[in-house]
Amino acid sequence: MAKCIVIGGGFAGLASAAYLTKAGIKVELLESSPKLGGRAYSFKDESSGSIIDNGQHIMMGCYTETLDFMKLIGAGDNLLYQDKLKINFVKEGFKVLALNASRLPYPFNLITGLLNYKAISPKERISLLKFFLKLPFQKVNEIKKLTVREFLLKENQSENAIEAFWAILVVGALNTSMEKASAEIFLNILKRIFLSGNAASAIVLPKYGLSETYCVSAGKFIAEGGGIINMPEGVTGLIYEGMLLKKIITAKRIIDDFDFVISAVPFFAAEKIKNFSLIVPHPGMSFSPILSVHVWLKENKFKDDFYGLIGSEVHWIFNRGDHITLVISDAGRFIDKERGEISELVINELQKFADIKKDEIISIKIIKEKRATFIPTNDINGKRPGTKTNLSNFFLAGDWIDTGLPSTIESAVKSGRLAAEMILKNLIDCYSDSV
Repeated sequence: MAKCIVIGGGFAGLASAAYLTKAGIKVELLESSPKLGGRAYSFKDESSGSIIDNGQHIMMGCYTETLDFMKLIGAGDNLLYQDKLKINFVKEGFKVLALNASRLPYPFNLITGLLNYKAISPKERISLLKFFLKLPFQKVNEIKKLTVREFLLKENQSENAIEAFWAILVVGALNTSMEKASAEIFLNILKRIFLSGNAASAIVLPKYGLSETYCVSAGKFIAEGGGIINMPEGVTGLIYEGMLLKKIITAKRIIDDFDFVISAVPFFAAEKIKNFSLIVPHPGMSFSPILSVHVWLKENKFKDDFYGLIGSEVHWIFNRGDHITLVISDAGRFIDKERGEISELVINELQKFADIKKDEIISIKIIKEKRATFIPTNDINGKRPGTKTNLSNFFLAGDWIDTGLPSTIESAVKSGRLAAEMILKNLIDCYSDSV
């Protein structure tokens, strides 16, 4: 039986390990921390007893790779699925303006939803509708060098429409500003969301904490399939000869009994592994942080699962029942600020947008994910490495490799599947050559 070492226990590593396990490949997964999940995990907050995520994650029905992976590991029921798109956008004074797809058949349900979105004027809604009607025919080469802002202005989107609709969508999906984000990558996302049927545009949320939602199920699936998960065990070096990776050096041992290796860790972590940068050149990407602020209230006034804030430094509020989570994407300007300053910002925004006063807040916990995602600029397009490396038995996975998607859960899971399939193809080719 062939054996594969998977380095990294986040979405990419768990996906590749699960797909290899399904195919009957012996898997050994190495994770440097004492938990699975990578940059998407949950833990118990000792002061409140609540299970909280290191960062809130939104998925969508168009996340077919992720949903297939969740079904594979038996975790499909751990997600909450909208039956149709609904997003509550909020202006100051807790004025809720819903973008709500109707009960009409697709795509008329989305069209009527856009036409009834009252955060923008009737004229702006018509312009927004024209944008989406043109979407199936939009050519990538026409916008290849544009930023998202340049693209939207080119398509006659007003500043008000950009603030009240596009800004939250762009920053939430790409974790960077419209002035930096690649229009090409954004166009690919829009087509997947809005041109793939009714379910594709619906929001999907974890039902539990992230670790409970997928890490536990993935670990169980791999173990029951004969796989081994070793943690904490970080990889410190790689030894290769010619076109083959020969040995993996960890903090505990030297491993040489493998046929294949998948590196499924972020590039900024992988480049710390000795010899990794000699195998995989630096793709030149930079990273963007996400700030998650968990707030416990004397009384939780929020009724729906999540809200998008219009014209706020805070982009999303998620209702977790016993607490709420505020998310600031593209948070570079806040990441080095002191806890008190960030808390003051959150308190002010809650008062402006939800009439929640300081004395109604019990406690606040701030989590900074400093390198949450890479920044999907035009410069990075074409520079992201593929699954293959120069070594015939060493493959890459992770949201940063060339999946055609931004730095999302979907990109990570897709990369894991691609790496697993590449190994299976190698095995089939080797078998064919031997007979």
